[in-house]
Amino acid sequence: MNFLKEAAVPGAFHNSLERGDPPKCHKHTREAILNKIMDWVRNKIDTDTFIVWLYGAAGAGKSAIAQTIAELCEEHKLLLASFFFFRADSLRSTSKQLVTTIAYQIAVVIPGVGALMEAAIDKDPHLLSRSLITQFMVLIADPLERLFETSVGEHMDLPKLIIIDGLDECTDGTQVQILDMIFAIGKRSKFPFGFLVASRPELEISAAMGDGRIREGLTRLPLDADVASRDDIRRFLQDKFDEIRLTHPIRSDLPLSWPSTQDIEALVYKSSGQFIYASTVVKFVSSRRHRPDHRLEIILDLRPKGKDLPFAELDALYRYVLSSVEETTTTIHIIATALALRYGAHIAALTFILDLSPSDIKLRLIDLGSLVEYDEYDYLNILHASLADFLFDESRSQELYIDPQSIHTKIAQAFLREDLKPDTGEQFICCQLQCHTKTYYQTSLGFIDMIICNTTALKQN
Repeated sequence: MNFLKEAAVPGAFHNSLERGDPPKCHKHTREAILNKIMDWVRNKIDTDTFIVWLYGAAGAGKSAIAQTIAELCEEHKLLLASFFFFRADSLRSTSKQLVTTIAYQIAVVIPGVGALMEAAIDKDPHLLSRSLITQFMVLIADPLERLFETSVGEHMDLPKLIIIDGLDECTDGTQVQILDMIFAIGKRSKFPFGFLVASRPELEISAAMGDGRIREGLTRLPLDADVASRDDIRRFLQDKFDEIRLTHPIRSDLPLSWPSTQDIEALVYKSSGQFIYASTVVKFVSSRRHRPDHRLEIILDLRPKGKDLPFAELDALYRYVLSSVEETTTTIHIIATALALRYGAHIAALTFILDLSPSDIKLRLIDLGSLVEYDEYDYLNILHASLADFLFDESRSQELYIDPQSIHTKIAQAFLREDLKPDTGEQFICCQLQCHTKTYYQTSLGFIDMIICNTTALKQN
């Protein structure tokens, strides 16, 4: 066990002291998806599945779900091991010690298997220099198979779940190797492993998972920004604000009607089904050194921010994701234009405004599956309503800042261009641009509306 102890990364455990107070699901939220995962772990559903992929947008709450499942499974003796990747930790941002960390936890959970693992290392001292699949088979699968087969009755209730969270935060280029290892193990091992993998739907990971095609042994669990997600966020916010009213040092100055229903709904909208926005708001507002009502007004842009940085955590996430793509400037202009088109952004309209081909736009967005998506009809959907607040606020986005007036002006210019003729099959583009241009300029440059209403005559001249 000493060898495994030295080769493990304790900070990757679900209950590691290094992780402090990790995020987990708020009471009475995410119940449907938690129940589905637990039913799978208990072999009540999807009995042919050995890997469940939990995926969703940045900040959707994947790690909170993985943490909650880990704690539930540990409580019921169903957890075999876990590894929580984290890009800012050099030991948790690579797969170098993934297998040994999992092996150490298994040796702690299942008596007798540690000696078999040590024997495997003694037999091949260079085992940890071999491929991930070789390490896992020799160090983990083979010993468990021997233990499982020699006393099946005694070990029928052995824990089988291994959780790998934040696969997208593994930065050493081995994400696909890890998934290949899991699929190989699921097909080759006689021990009934179950893997819960949580990640953003990044290109390489999505491709390895089958890109929508059926892959044997895999169940996909998308975290969509659906009605249930919004209801969960609303419940979370209401509970947390109730807690603030009951426990804050100036609670006597907070009216029972605070915050208003309208305030809650505005926050739910901004969250876009992603818990990171809601949790960031709560952390900021609940500060015991400030007035909660004033802090909420800052969030809602009803009070100047001053030196307060309420969205530092969220901004860091946006900055990291956006800065990791190629040709960042062009990509951000695509997103900013889509955000500015309040009535929905069709890729055809974006190509006309930005003078890019549809392929150019899709390729620029291919690594941003955690922030944007486009449907089968080529409509671009921004997964975070708060992304506009970030990009259009220079104090937050800094070098990624986009001047919204320049975007609106570009859209208006596109509408007035000579080559935009509604009778040539581009009527839907014209309608989209006209709706946007009228909405924007009616509030800022009213006289432009008169020009737009008389566009035909203007073009004829």
